[in-house]
Amino acid sequence: MMINSIVPSSDYVVVIGGMNMDIFGMPHQKVISRDSNPGEIGMTVGGVGQNIAQNLAHLDVPTYLITVYGDDYNSSLLQQSCEANDIHLDYAAQIPGARSSTYMYITDEEGDMLVGVNDMAICENISPAFLKPRLDFINGAKACLIDANLEKETIDWLGHEVTVPIFADTVSVTKATHFEDILDKIYTLKPNALEASLLTGVDIHSKNSAMLAARILLNKGVQNVFISLGAQGILCATMDKMLLIHPFETQIVNANGAGDCGMAAITWSYFDDPTRHLGRIGRIAQAASSIALESPKSVPDITVDQIMDKLDSMTMMA
Repeated sequence: MMINSIVPSSDYVVVIGGMNMDIFGMPHQKVISRDSNPGEIGMTVGGVGQNIAQNLAHLDVPTYLITVYGDDYNSSLLQQSCEANDIHLDYAAQIPGARSSTYMYITDEEGDMLVGVNDMAICENISPAFLKPRLDFINGAKACLIDANLEKETIDWLGHEVTVPIFADTVSVTKATHFEDILDKIYTLKPNALEASLLTGVDIHSKNSAMLAARILLNKGVQNVFISLGAQGILCATMDKMLLIHPFETQIVNANGAGDCGMAAITWSYFDDPTRHLGRIGRIAQAASSIALESPKSVPDITVDQIMDKLDSMTMMA
């Protein structure tokens, strides 16, 4: 594709990562293997990069998603979704003859996954060669958020070539190590306890062990560490300060998407005010996660006003 060389005059954030079509099936009753099971089937646009980009766009951040998609039927739905949610695809690319990234899974009658199949090979096209002509645009952003679904070679290249603050989402235990060689290039890292344990060798089971892991990550060069500890809260750490921010009281409707929403909120906080106090950032992240947990959608219809209202409520768990 032709790369637009005109960089927008206003501030913006670049997200580099995956965009999937998620297809799920949930049977009404206990699954009968090797047979047709009556139930519900749904489709939704997903992928960590896309989810975070969508949350950022909802928070009024001009957001450019650098990703790839195929020329199949799903690609039209993916592009339409991005347009509807104000996600800019100017620097994304359609790959001729390729299938768009797709994730399909089947749950049991209670919603727990039984089996999943991912067809995400197209994401291998997000390579250093693909990103190089986009580098000037990336480095013109206020921040660059990287999704660990990218190949490690690509993440290593980004770590050495990107000059704006890098926000890194570790995604999963199997993907978190994709960042291990560029920790000194990362401005903000947000792992959960298992991912932080893998990156540091610390068995995280308490606030103190999480603080030890955070210190190791800081010593490796990460400037800001936010370790999600689930019901215990989020540990926020810099070289100068460590704080545990408890969750807000929340009526949980849907456990999917809280992490992506929290990561987007942390990135929004930097975009909005890079000097914001560490504890305030942690509370913003927890407020956003609470809003996501209370929504039936994987990406809630979140707004800055909703976050501020949640912060004003100050109904945090002890």
